[in-house]
Amino acid sequence: MMKNSEGLKKISIHASGTKAGSFKALVKDVLHGEEMLISPGLSIFTSPDGTVFEFYGIGSHYPDYLFSHSEIVNNYQVTDLHSALEKLEKQGATLLGKVVDMSASCYYCHIRLEDGNVIGLFQYNTAVL
Repeated sequence: MMKNSEGLKKISIHASGTKAGSFKALVKDVLHGEEMLISPGLSIFTSPDGTVFEFYGIGSHYPDYLFSHSEIVNNYQVTDLHSALEKLEKQGATLLGKVVDMSASCYYCHIRLEDGNVIGLFQYNTAVL
């Protein structure tokens, strides 16, 4: 289970073909990530420290903007997604798509920073009131 703290907790990798083979080996063999196959073309690994690595290959589905700037997108866990988004928008960031409510305890979105980089933000609450 993911630890409830702020910071880098998820990395999304565009892995069509064999382009991400060494990165996948790093996650699996060096960082001891446990693989979970989620859907065709998508492999997800969870490392012992709780970091999630998503490998999007051929057949996977993701928004067009996700890998528009880079083959790797860092996703950061925040304690208050809406507050973090508001602060970043004041600094020139742009929300891509919308804030997605996956459940009562998990929200995420992607934003384009002023320099063009795309990052993800998510809020994960272990206790739901």
